[in-house]
Amino acid sequence: MYRKRRLEVGPLSRGGSPSAEGKRLKRLPGYLRIDLGTIKPFREVLRYGHAVGRVRAQEMNLLMPHHLGRLIEADYQEALHILGEVEMGDYLEGATTAREVDDGLTAYLHDVYEFLREALPQDSVLYEFFLCRYDFHNLKVLLKAKREGIPEDALLPRMGRIDVETLRKGVENPAELPSPYREVVMELAEGEPSPQVMESIIDSHFLRYRLSLAQREGSDLLVEFARTCIDFANLKNLLRSRRLGKAREEFQETLVEGGHIPPSYLLELYGDSEEMMLRKLEQTRYSSRLLEIMEAEEERMGLSEFDRRSDDYIMDMLRASRRISVGVEPVFSFIRARENEVTMVRMILMAKLHNLAPEAIEKMLRKLYIE
Repeated sequence: MYRKRRLEVGPLSRGGSPSAEGKRLKRLPGYLRIDLGTIKPFREVLRYGHAVGRVRAQEMNLLMPHHLGRLIEADYQEALHILGEVEMGDYLEGATTAREVDDGLTAYLHDVYEFLREALPQDSVLYEFFLCRYDFHNLKVLLKAKREGIPEDALLPRMGRIDVETLRKGVENPAELPSPYREVVMELAEGEPSPQVMESIIDSHFLRYRLSLAQREGSDLLVEFARTCIDFANLKNLLRSRRLGKAREEFQETLVEGGHIPPSYLLELYGDSEEMMLRKLEQTRYSSRLLEIMEAEEERMGLSEFDRRSDDYIMDMLRASRRISVGVEPVFSFIRARENEVTMVRMILMAKLHNLAPEAIEKMLRKLYIE
């Protein structure tokens, strides 16, 4: 028994012209017309039935727009009181400093991932898909601490799947690490790359590994997400490198294969004028409104706005997946929604601690999964 899951082309009416549903789907933006045409055995779709059931029961507890509006206007203590209405509030009770806020939100996110682990079928790669970024992060912290003699304060020992001590031993003896972390340490051991190049190498391994996990799962949405993240990483490096006046060769070292935009294309236009570069980028799958920030005069403002618009673009993709009732997609989108909530609550509470005005906070925030 098979189930077709194609969203791009609607059914034909009796007279041969596209039905209303078909016309509606054809009018969807490009990022919503994800190719879900792969036909999978029905048992493959249903292997996530238990996880989807648990996720659907939790969706009513997501952060809602009315929570967000009240949080923006509230002072810090009132914001903590409002967050008491949702699950993460228990983790922030009594938090008075930025460190306590971070610790509380990290503990909450840890439990979100534990919920995911318990709900998933044993053969799913989704848990690894989410947690591998923390293993790469911790590996990066340890490598930088060893090479630059800086503290390991940025370690996240409760996150990730690999114990920090195992990673620490692997920095000295790569053979003790699983792939792809072993390959990261071995590649970095071949020379003495600058701190910037070292970060680029680690980030490249992370992004390509996550794409390989998405391809192994066989979900078009996960693959689309992973490839889009690669594109955004390359575009952000394009923006940063041009602002800093880096040589073409330095920019080339930051590029990652696997996105929709070939690195060779970005490399070709790197030397173009600002106007010509923007014109060429507007011909890609990403809208000009996302690239407007490349015209911002202040580098920091441009990069933070790029992150915000990138996250909103991805959230629009995830909202489109809500029409998929079974499979890995609803589970993936729910956990990403939780991650997005943590990002926004952290921004709001940090802004409150620094006495930022509500208008400034509102400009920083991302879209919610449910609006």
